[in-house]
Amino acid sequence: MKIKQTVLALALVAIAFASCKQQTEAPVVEETTPTETVAESTPVILDMKHLVGEWTQPNGADASLLQGFELKEDGTMSSIKDQANQYTKWKMVDNTITFETAMVGTDSTSVKSATYTYEIVDQKVLKLTANGVTEEFTKK
Repeated sequence: MKIKQTVLALALVAIAFASCKQQTEAPVVEETTPTETVAESTPVILDMKHLVGEWTQPNGADASLLQGFELKEDGTMSSIKDQANQYTKWKMVDNTITFETAMVGTDSTSVKSATYTYEIVDQKVLKLTANGVTEEFTKK
C-alpha cells in the first residue's frame, strides 16, 4: 500500500509542478505578402494639349505614304491622306479618346464613333488600343 501512496503522491507532485510551470505562448508570426506594383499601361493625361496636333502612320498599302489625323483644340479633327475615314470630331474622357468619322463608301456616307484607350510615349508616339488591337501614330 505504501507503493500506491508513493506513486500517487509523485503523480500529484508532477501535476502540481506542471501546472505551476510558467508557460509561454507561441510567438505570433505575421505573414506578409510582398505588394506588387502594377504599372499602368495607360497613363492618364490631364492636359488634352498633349493630344492636339497631327498624328500619322505608314499607309498599309504603301509604307512610304503617311496617313492619319489632326486633332484640333476645339474638338474637331480632320483626316490626313485617308480617303476612307473622314474624321470630324474627337473628345477625351479619362484615359479614353473617342473619334467620330464619316465613313465614305460607294453608295452612302454613315457617321460612326470609335473609342480607344490611349498612351503617349515620349510626347511623340500615340498608341490607340481597341478590342485588343493597338495602332501607333507619330506626332509631326
